[in-house]
Amino acid sequence: MPHPSPDPVTVEVVISDGGHTGRGRRTVLSMVWSPADPLAVQLLLSAQPDHPALPRGHWVVLRDFLRYGLDEPTGDGEVRIRPDELRDRVWFELARPGRAACVSVPREVARDFLDRTEAEVACGAERSEQAIDALLDRLLSADD
Repeated sequence: MPHPSPDPVTVEVVISDGGHTGRGRRTVLSMVWSPADPLAVQLLLSAQPDHPALPRGHWVVLRDFLRYGLDEPTGDGEVRIRPDELRDRVWFELARPGRAACVSVPREVARDFLDRTEAEVACGAERSEQAIDALLDRLLSADD
């Protein structure tokens, strides 16, 4: 079995580029997966440059849920995922104070991202003590 690279697998998708306003603001969704915490995918929504009116935040979703969300609605609580077959996209509803952030990415981008994570650590192979410890650490630190 190949040893996973210590480097995270990431993808960034420009959600909005500010349209024709010429203000140069972008909203970006980053998906980050690390072999040190193979069960989870970090979702980071950021504004570049940062602006208080633009959505931003950090969420965690199980990698399996992200895979299921390519083909069927899944998730509850902070992250809900649903496919949009007509537009060939995946929608994320991300809970945050006030109104939820709803963003979408091309389904092929999400699928390619997941395929790259699974080339590092196959689904089902992440059930080691190290993966469980990372999950427990993340859950316990969420209460801080």
